[in-house]
Amino acid sequence: MQNSKLSVLLSLLCPLLLHFGYAFAQTEGSLSEEVWQRRATDMYQQVLSPFCPGRSLNDCPSSKAQELKTDMLVKLQSGVAEQEVLEGVFAKFGDQYRAIPKGEGFGRLVWLVPGLFVFIGLAFAYYVSTRRAVSPSPVSGIAATARAISTEEEAELSRELENLN
Repeated sequence: MQNSKLSVLLSLLCPLLLHFGYAFAQTEGSLSEEVWQRRATDMYQQVLSPFCPGRSLNDCPSSKAQELKTDMLVKLQSGVAEQEVLEGVFAKFGDQYRAIPKGEGFGRLVWLVPGLFVFIGLAFAYYVSTRRAVSPSPVSGIAATARAISTEEEAELSRELENLN
């Protein structure tokens, strides 16, 4: 019994230990080209291309964009932090080329307005659903407005029903 518990524990811990061992082995100096390219691509996606309007830097095919991407990759590989590389690009070309707006100034509105619309929509849905729950149904509304029929009308209705048979 003790042996089976130990084997279960080891089988659960092995993948975890392998993962952490791999993560610690991947220091900045030993990163593969594929890892560098993935990190650089993530960085390129955060920049709108100054050379191809409406496209990210990653998707821009121009030679100037290639030069900028190469420059950014070289800086990244030389040990400059990703955020510093990005801030250098935005300092050179301007904040209008940010694909992800800052959380300050006008950029704060970009982050808050969608949340505000979701809140308003949920509040409206709640209002409508609670209002419908307490409002009378159409059938009961008709029954409440119907007037009592007179004995004369009741007699005429009975005659008409007998004529139908």
